[in-house]
Amino acid sequence: MCAAGRKPWYTFGLGAESAETSTSSRGLPVGEAEPTVAFDVGNTSTKGAVLGAGGVALLLHLPTAPVETLAGRLARAMAESGHALATRAECVVSSVCPEANDSLRRFWEHRGQGGLVCFFGSDLPVPIPTLVREPSRVGTDRLLCALGAREIIGAPCVVVGVGTAITVDLVDAQGRFAGGAIAPGLSLAARALHEGTAALPTVEPTVPRRAAGRDTGEAMQSGIYHFCRAGAGELIGLLKEEAGGSVAVVVTGGDAPLLLPFPGVADVRHVPDLIFDGMAAALRSR
Repeated sequence: MCAAGRKPWYTFGLGAESAETSTSSRGLPVGEAEPTVAFDVGNTSTKGAVLGAGGVALLLHLPTAPVETLAGRLARAMAESGHALATRAECVVSSVCPEANDSLRRFWEHRGQGGLVCFFGSDLPVPIPTLVREPSRVGTDRLLCALGAREIIGAPCVVVGVGTAITVDLVDAQGRFAGGAIAPGLSLAARALHEGTAALPTVEPTVPRRAAGRDTGEAMQSGIYHFCRAGAGELIGLLKEEAGGSVAVVVTGGDAPLLLPFPGVADVRHVPDLIFDGMAAALRSR
């Protein structure tokens, strides 16, 4: 329960009480219940979606910063989406940007229509067993993506997230989150090169026309792209070896299209909104 005296969150969402199910566009059964609004708050961007009987319906996508104006920008984006929400629609959130949490909570409460705001990690568990030393320190985005991938393609699998950071995680044959690797994403690597040196310029990550850049900017773009792409591919191979046998790969994140396909990696599935599939799976498990 997210607040004393309030009805449990899962009775408003896609909880276990729902007897009838349907199938979403990605083949995930979702209970016939009042839809739940979900937010994925990242370091770079915030996305919103409705989780309902029809699957995942995206509502909005906007920059997380500046967090001081996030509540107002969310309200405008929600109004512009044209999606009519139930009076007491409930809200679930995965956030890796704690400074944005108060803004999101304020936005939802100022709707003036009731409804709880529940955060994965603090209010809601992510129902996937882990093998890591400190499960509470793992980002809920990684855990939810692992859960979503397990629901979509089964276990074992490798889950790659390409955003502010690049994460390559393993779900083992028993369906457990077995850990993984974290590296700078494309934009973060570009910013680090610029801010950590005296002369390197700001560049926009892109697929380079050639490996040998003809100027400093092209050389940076080539290095960032090929190191990120090859590094992710190498880690996928290493995690597959650790898992043993045939292991499918699921890729998500806003910058995933820049890196796909990974060199030498077959059996890859691109699921842009994987985290919302994980949220829906978490709600169904209650």
